[in-house]
Amino acid sequence: MNKYTSHQKKAQSYLRNIRLNERRIQVLEAEIEIQQSRLTLNGVSGGENVSKTLEGDCHEQGFVKLYELCDTLNTDLIGYVEERNQALKALANIENANYYVVLYFVYFNGMRFKELSTLLHVSERQVFNWHARALSILYRYLPVEFR
Repeated sequence: MNKYTSHQKKAQSYLRNIRLNERRIQVLEAEIEIQQSRLTLNGVSGGENVSKTLEGDCHEQGFVKLYELCDTLNTDLIGYVEERNQALKALANIENANYYVVLYFVYFNGMRFKELSTLLHVSERQVFNWHARALSILYRYLPVEFR
């Protein structure tokens, strides 16, 4: 396969960073679900015997605990989501649908060139070429700190 230009490498580095953020978001969402499940199991619905007047307080305490647990997750979830949205806006500038699809599936869905070539009914070489061209176009729309 051909080598990438410096601009293509910078665009690729930017998108790899976004792909890592995608994984971080997935992990954090899973952790939040786990914490919610634990609170449900340990709360009123888990069989605690409380009077009707205390039931609302227990639910409220459960939600407070959930929010505290979520806050203690050392995360920049909001920042990750904002970076993802910024990357999608940059990708939207790529008018060629094939180029867009290749970048989207590779960096947002984690697909490999081989999988894409099967999906798109083209050679793996063609996917590589589209990828390289798309990176060249994307470079113009990267945030300044990535150029």
